[in-house]
Amino acid sequence: MPQKGLFYEITNKQKESKTVDIMVYGTIPSLDTDTWRMTNTADRFVRDFKALEKDYDRINIHINSPGGSVYHGFPIFNAIAASKKDIHTYNDGLAASMAGVLLLAGKTVHTAKNALLMIHCTNGLAIGHSQDFRDMADMMDKYNGIIAQHFADKSGKSLEDIQSKYMNYKDHWLTAQEAEEEGFVDQIEDYESEDAPPEDITDMAFSQVMAQYTGENPEKKAADERGLFQRLTAYMEKTFKLKADPPAPQDPPSPPSNQTETEEDMDFKNSLALLAKDQVSAEDIAAIRAEIEAFTGANEKFTPDEVQARVDEAVQPVQDQVDSLTQEKTDLETEVTNLKIEKGNLATSVTDLTEENKTLKLDIQAYRKSGVKVDNSGGENPDHIEGDEKESYLHSEADAEVKALRAEAGIKAKAE
Repeated sequence: MPQKGLFYEITNKQKESKTVDIMVYGTIPSLDTDTWRMTNTADRFVRDFKALEKDYDRINIHINSPGGSVYHGFPIFNAIAASKKDIHTYNDGLAASMAGVLLLAGKTVHTAKNALLMIHCTNGLAIGHSQDFRDMADMMDKYNGIIAQHFADKSGKSLEDIQSKYMNYKDHWLTAQEAEEEGFVDQIEDYESEDAPPEDITDMAFSQVMAQYTGENPEKKAADERGLFQRLTAYMEKTFKLKADPPAPQDPPSPPSNQTETEEDMDFKNSLALLAKDQVSAEDIAAIRAEIEAFTGANEKFTPDEVQARVDEAVQPVQDQVDSLTQEKTDLETEVTNLKIEKGNLATSVTDLTEENKTLKLDIQAYRKSGVKVDNSGGENPDHIEGDEKESYLHSEADAEVKALRAEAGIKAKAE
């Protein structure tokens, strides 16, 4: 089983044959339904994959996945497709959505004979104003074009053919034989998936397909379905600085009052109690809306200054962090510039020393050619060097007389 928090597992390392398997079983990447965050990103997979390339010549990637995020999936796809190693991808049961695209990254694409391939357009989620939704739609269209191009490249079909047949906002389920006929897989292997998709998977909504591979139990799934209301409750508590009290037995309704509640009187306990229910009805939502409108005024709108103040308050911590990182970047750039200057100064010093060394060598050569002995022996005809005169030996009168007699007798004097 993959390590907790990971959507893949590296296994079956064979040092002698230099082969290794990667099991991509689950959503890409894993989704933590407690925090609604993706718990693993592409960088971890890519680092592990690059490390395997150093030691193994054949890498087998086994896929049994409903897909996941294109933002995480495509960096993984690109790392696999760009590899110089012998990469084989296998559809062990289900290769749907982004997992179906990932299947195409191998140099050779295999499939179990009972596996399914699912192709569809990109799904997305946006929160914001109308332009945010238009931007999201434009981005999904771009990804649809990229996905269609990969299937066209693998199958040899035209881009227009793939787009008209598969990029039409429907889920397209292909058996192993159909995927082979379309040119999306290279060969059907003689094995069946041990974890084959449910027989009714083609009738499921894509969210149900994803749920099959997240390991959720029914109780957790029911709790997740209430997650939206729980998050809304937390948002109201934070916005209006409230804290929900535990639901208490309801008292008989109080007699109607002619006094209108003020902002200080309202505590939103009714709305918070409704949101805490397992199932919230349309009538409950209407009651919540009425209570909020009673607080803000049915037609009240925030002024631009109030909106900007809220935005500034939310953005300021991020801006402070950006400013800090910008200053850190500037300091690092200054340090790099100083190091470059120091490197340049050192290079200049080396050049000067090299030139000085050349000059000294030329001086030595010229000195040697001049005939002057470096050891001051003088040679046969030494040039006079001031200060190089030999100091005369000191002799006694008797020595001088002996020397004269020797010369008179023709006896050569010993070298002094």
